[in-house]
Amino acid sequence: MKRFTILSLVAMLCAGCIKNDIPLPVIYPRIVAMEVEGATEVYINSDKQEVTLTLEEQVDVKNVNIKSVTFADEQTRASWDLVGTHDLSNKLSVTLSIYQDYLWTIGAEQNIERYCTVAGQVGATEIDAKNKRVVMYVMDTQDKADITVTSLKLGPKDITTYSPTMEQMKDFTDGLRVEVTAHGQTEVWMLYVEQTETVVEMKAIDAWTGVAWLKANGIAELRNGFKYRKQGDTEWIDLSGADVTTDGGAFSAAAEPLEPLTKYECYAYSGEHKTDTFTFTTEQARQLVNPSFEVFSNAESDKYFSFFNPASPIVEQQTKWWCSGNKGATTVGESYSITNPDANDKMDGRYSARLNSEWVIIKFAAGNIFVGEFVRVVGTSGGVINFGRPFEQRPRMLSLWLKYEGGIINRVDRVPDNDPVKEGDPDRCQVFVAVGDWDYRKFGGTPECPVQVNTLEQSTYFDPKSEGVIGYGCFVSDKSTNGWIKVEIPIEYVSTSRKPTHIIVSCAASMLGDYFTGSDQSTLWVDGMELHY
Repeated sequence: MKRFTILSLVAMLCAGCIKNDIPLPVIYPRIVAMEVEGATEVYINSDKQEVTLTLEEQVDVKNVNIKSVTFADEQTRASWDLVGTHDLSNKLSVTLSIYQDYLWTIGAEQNIERYCTVAGQVGATEIDAKNKRVVMYVMDTQDKADITVTSLKLGPKDITTYSPTMEQMKDFTDGLRVEVTAHGQTEVWMLYVEQTETVVEMKAIDAWTGVAWLKANGIAELRNGFKYRKQGDTEWIDLSGADVTTDGGAFSAAAEPLEPLTKYECYAYSGEHKTDTFTFTTEQARQLVNPSFEVFSNAESDKYFSFFNPASPIVEQQTKWWCSGNKGATTVGESYSITNPDANDKMDGRYSARLNSEWVIIKFAAGNIFVGEFVRVVGTSGGVINFGRPFEQRPRMLSLWLKYEGGIINRVDRVPDNDPVKEGDPDRCQVFVAVGDWDYRKFGGTPECPVQVNTLEQSTYFDPKSEGVIGYGCFVSDKSTNGWIKVEIPIEYVSTSRKPTHIIVSCAASMLGDYFTGSDQSTLWVDGMELHY
């Protein structure tokens, strides 16, 4: 009995010395949805751990009503209650916890349309919202003490008041102090009218391949427009009336259709006044390399085809321009080639490109083809690619022949923020085109292919809203096409003056291939691509 007691005591003492070295699981708390009154968009970025609300301009940013919040894991705890009314004039921070703590931020953006014009205005109004300053221009013969304001909006529509009122604003000799009040808050703005001797002035000529974007300043109340012609022609083509977009005394128009690599001349006019004549030359109408995928070879590997051929009589088709995920998929065997030429199903020429999404032993691989290069495999679960090839033209549309047989999503690894996709949904194909001036030193690629994407790092995924993008267009479909269809993808530009350095075209049988999510039964065929200028 005594021996049993001693052994029991020793056992208890030893048990008290046992250290629990089992670490707590790492589960990242995420916000996946948020309902906000007056928000036109709720953008969630889990990688940066932030939520950005885009608010209607009439919403009081200091009293934003968050109606509900949904977390990815029900165990998530927040350091304060997100539901309710909050001041979002500055970003808010909140700590989300499951086993560990993670700091998230919630911020708001609010774009308020602002304008102010006066009678006889020359050119566009300059509005500095940060410093609450407005500058307008009139002719030097106009009396600054007798100005008529023709339009005014410096705050949210319908709920903003002004002191003095627009009708009372007359004397701008020393600038005019205006109190702008909304939501019980008053801002003080200064409005100035400056005099100028210039009646009409050409501000910009942005010459593309098939169009030239013309911009000028004139007097608002006069007939404003442009005239242009091919150099050597006798007749001028007039752009006025509905062809012209106006903003106060600023006006612009598109001269089109133009011929590639051709010299033109133009001038702007305002009433009886006109500018000097300017000349410009349009750009070439360059096409994609190997746009119908007629050229391919085993130059890279005997496991798969690559869409170039060193023996091609066409120099630009002798080196790689298009690439795919074949190099990564075939590391486990040549039977897993996901992108191939297809002689049996095509629309332009002898072949098309067939993109098959497949389950490759341990990972989902989306059938794809893109302008760029496959860099390397990352472990057994990812890859690195570089998007883009040198290209300086500005096409306005990409067209192609496309055939899609989409499956039901049966492979889900990850899903993007702001996308409610789930297993059992129809898979989606995607084709996108982008032109931009990406700096490879910032975007991680090379001078040849500047935009690098690592499929294991969501922060590197291609962003059509990034600062390097000048023009972008996209086609997405979750429906099978029942045969070939012609698809036209307009390219929307953020600037008419910025000139691209590179182009990206990417096609995928499963749009969420970067997330290793999609259907291993999806197949996309593409053929006959053409850029339109």
